[in-house]
Amino acid sequence: MKYLEEQDITLEMVINAGLLKPGTQIYAASDNTVTGTLNGDGSITLKIDDVIKTFPYPSGAARAIRNISISGWIFWKVKEDDKLIELLAYKEKYKALSL
Repeated sequence: MKYLEEQDITLEMVINAGLLKPGTQIYAASDNTVTGTLNGDGSITLKIDDVIKTFPYPSGAARAIRNISISGWIFWKVKEDDKLIELLAYKEKYKALSL
């Protein structure tokens, strides 16, 4: 049996492809009053208890909010045309570009 290996797609790759822009505000799925900011290197900056923290990956930023292991690609959403869209949708768009 052959296994298909997929390259791990990072948020930085999605940003570099122009699908998202640095400075974009993102919203927590569990509470859209909890927000973060996308950085050009794919990290996410949050303000937690009045302390600004930067996380290298979406899941780490999500874990800081929920205190459980969770996929940041599903947890974080971007507002587009008054709709909140999961980061995962942008990851899927990136995959489609890479085919």
